[in-house]
Amino acid sequence: RLNVRMRRVGDEVEFRVDDSGPGISPDNLERIFERFYTDRPEVSFGANSGLGLSISKQIVEAHKGRIWAENRLGKADATGERTVLGARFIVRLPAVPEDWVPPNG
Repeated sequence: RLNVRMRRVGDEVEFRVDDSGPGISPDNLERIFERFYTDRPEVSFGANSGLGLSISKQIVEAHKGRIWAENRLGKADATGERTVLGARFIVRLPAVPEDWVPPNG
């Protein structure tokens, strides 16, 4: 299941995609944006190039934005452990100023 949200945050627009999968290992939250990186089993090697998130990051940064991933965490249990509810990908791009007028318009 995916949930997509968009909102304005100060002078940026935020796009957020939440899933209900297994989440991302904390050690890999930064690495998933590296070219050819994948943590999928070797049996699926070749089915996933490990380029998608790297290309996404390049596009976002070319537009002066930021992209990152985090895990969605549930409430803490009796031991203080928090369950991973899925992954969250966040993209923030500079917002167009509210008084902006398109050229020839």
